[in-house]
Formats: sequence, structure tokens, C-alpha cells
Amino acid sequence: MARKRRTTKHSATKKWVLIGLIALIVVGAGGAVGYVSYYNQRFKPAKINGITVTNMTASQAADKINNSDSTTSSNTIAVSKSKINVSTATVNKLLQKRNNDGHALETVSLKVANTVSASDYNYRINTLLPAFKSEIETINANRTTPVNAKVTYADGKTTVTKSQNGTALDEATMVKSFKEQAKTDLEIDVKKTIDTPVKADSSAIKTTETNLKSLLNRTVNVTYGSTTWHFKASDYLKSVTASVDGKYTYDSSTLATEIAKLANEHDTKGKSFSYKTHSGTTIKTKVGSSTYGWSIEQTKLKTAILAAFEKSGTQTLNLKNYVSGLGYGKSGVGGTRVEVDLKTLEEYAYVNNKLVFSTPVMSGTVTGSDKTPQGVFYVLYKQRNATLRGENDNGTSTSYASKVKYWMPFTEDGVGLHDSSWQPSSVYGNVSDRSEYHSHGCINNPPSKIKALWEVVSTNEPVVVYY
Repeated sequence: MARKRRTTKHSATKKWVLIGLIALIVVGAGGAVGYVSYYNQRFKPAKINGITVTNMTASQAADKINNSDSTTSSNTIAVSKSKINVSTATVNKLLQKRNNDGHALETVSLKVANTVSASDYNYRINTLLPAFKSEIETINANRTTPVNAKVTYADGKTTVTKSQNGTALDEATMVKSFKEQAKTDLEIDVKKTIDTPVKADSSAIKTTETNLKSLLNRTVNVTYGSTTWHFKASDYLKSVTASVDGKYTYDSSTLATEIAKLANEHDTKGKSFSYKTHSGTTIKTKVGSSTYGWSIEQTKLKTAILAAFEKSGTQTLNLKNYVSGLGYGKSGVGGTRVEVDLKTLEEYAYVNNKLVFSTPVMSGTVTGSDKTPQGVFYVLYKQRNATLRGENDNGTSTSYASKVKYWMPFTEDGVGLHDSSWQPSSVYGNVSDRSEYHSHGCINNPPSKIKALWEVVSTNEPVVVYY
């Protein structure tokens, strides 16, 4: 008789445990599939530009970023109207990046970058940046500006002044940050940076001190013909202050005094000349309204010397580049000139000290409102077929308009050399006729002579008028 198989309690338990394990595996696998599917479309724990987007789709995250309030902080300046919307496609790229990095529970910070178009960038730089600078300036108006350490020279020695702290914002640093963010950030939010001064023990100050000492040892040469004037910085600068930005402030009064002394010795403008007349007599010309001569432009020369001190090596300046007027380098009138003797009413023209023209003339009066000015002048310009206009001095203030074929003015108020067809030929050179036939100050030339004068006279040529 066959024996009946018995099922033990232990075997049954093992069976149900196995079934339970299989069930758990199935459920776990389903959960894993669900987890992967869920986070294939949504962010694992993450922040984008500081905004939490955990469990959001790319579209939801983009909406939240675009509709979020602008960043506000007492430590930054959020630039108004600088915000740029981010696209869903851009956020979706961050979603893929975040969910593939393997950090399931850790919140990861992400940043939207390189989304700024050319038009947005130009708007930020050309419109928003000036307003940003203005905002910094407004803030700084109520703050103290830091003072950098400086190097000074006085009484033959150099010293370094201490720096002073301030509370003003560092505009240069903040503008640099603005420009960097303008290229890539959705919103420009610049950290407030306090401007810090350059300290006395900094390498920049040490370099500044070295440069100042080098400057003080430099010499600038100024050439004047065959003469050279030497200006050593330490001899002509009473004090100097040097800043780290390479700028210098001078007490150059000693230099100015020396230049004034040289100008007094060599300038001819506004001074009387020793002049040998046609008759052989040496006279002193009148200054009065004289315009001929040259002078050193003292401020211009001083500025040029100071600038040359700041350049390495020995610098040489030519004085002719720092003068005004005519006749540079001459102590007198020169060999080419026009001479008018009011006492004899004679006119002479010389070229290289050779007499090439002469004629009797009629002039204005010696005194009074129609007088011919005396001194040394120069021909301002030459003009053919001009009309001379003015007021007659006859008590009625009637105007005149005199046509001339040749016009060579030598004063700014209209005195010059010209022909005078209205004058009787007998009056030229006749002193006794001057009271009746005088001009309004000009030198009247006979019409038959004026062309010859015109041909030997040049613009800027000296005109010596004396009595």
C-alpha cells in the first residue's frame, strides 16, 4: 500500500515568503519605472538662477522664472528693465542636464547663460548702463570718497602721504561687473562694492615714488637758433605731487619766472626797434599800436616743458613752436620792408636791404582822428579792386566808399597802402597840402606808382611808419 506524502508547516511558510518577495520585486520595479518616467519630464531638486524649480516641468519652470520678482538686496543694485525672458527650450536643456547628473536628493544650483541677443545687449550698454552710472553717482553724492596715498616732493625730498578710507561705491569695478552680466545674465544685479584707496605701502605707490624721482632728474632742452636753454626738473619745480594714476600736480612758479625772464630778454612784440632810416638817421620806433614782432607764448611753453618732464629720456623743444607774431629770431625789422617817412611824405620799399622802390605819398594827419599810426606793422593781406568804406570826419558823419585797384592793409582797423585816383597829382609829397588833402590814416600812393609797389611787397612784410 503506497504511503501518503505529508506537507509540513515549514514548507508552506517558505512558499508564501517567496510569493511575497516576488510581489515586492514586481511592485518595486513598477515604482522605479514610475520614478524614472516622472523625473524624465520634471526637475529633480534644483534651483535656476536662485529660483526653486523642483518637480516642475520645463514649461512650468520657465513661467516661474519669467514671472518672478526682480532680485532685491541692500547689497546689490538690480538694474531696472534689464530682465530678459527665458525660453522653455533653454530650460529644458537644464532639465536634461540636472536629471542626468545622478544627484537624486541634493538640490543643484543651475544658471541660465548665453541667452542675451545682440539687440538686448546693445540696449543694456547704450541705455541701461548710463542710467546705472547715474545711480551710482547719486548714491556717492552722499558718501565720502576715499583718498589714495600720494607721493610728494618739496624742499628737496620726497614723502608719501597716507590714504584715507571712504564709503563711496567703486564705480569702475561695478561697471565692469555690469558689462560682464550684460553679455549673459537674464537680469543684471550688481554687487555694491566699496571703493578702497591705494595704501601707502602698496607696490603702486612704490612705483609712483620711483617714477617721481626719475622725473626730477630729467632735463628738457629748448633750442633758440644756435642757443640751447636747459631746464632740469629739480631746479625749476618747487613741489610736485604724484598720484598712482600717473598724474602730476606742480608748483611751477620758478619755471614760470624763468620763462618770463627769457621772454623779456628776447621778445620783440610790443617793444621799440632801433631803425636806420633812408636818410641814415637811427631812430627808435614808436610802440603805440605797433603789431610787428614776435613773443614767447609763456603758458604754452611752460605746459610743454612740464609734459616733457614726464617723458623718459632727454626731450628737446624748438622755441619757434611756442611763439606768436612775426619776425621770429630777429631783433629788428629785417632787410625786406616798407618805410614811410611822415615828415617828408616819402615811401620806400627794400628787398634784402636793397632799395627797389620809392615814391612821394600823401598820408593822414599827424595828430587827431585821421592821423596815420606810427610804429612797426606788417601787411595783413593783398587785395585787388577793393572798396574802402568809412565815415568822413567833416562834422556831418557822412560815409564814403572809395574804390581802389590795389589794397595792402597793415592795421586791423583799416589803415593801409593803396592808390588814390581822387587826389590831385600835386599833393603827393607836398607836406603843406596835408591839412586839406590828407587821408583817413592810409598811405595814398600815386596811381602810376602803385603797381610797382604791389609787385615788390609781400603779405606779412614789415611796414615802418615814423615822423
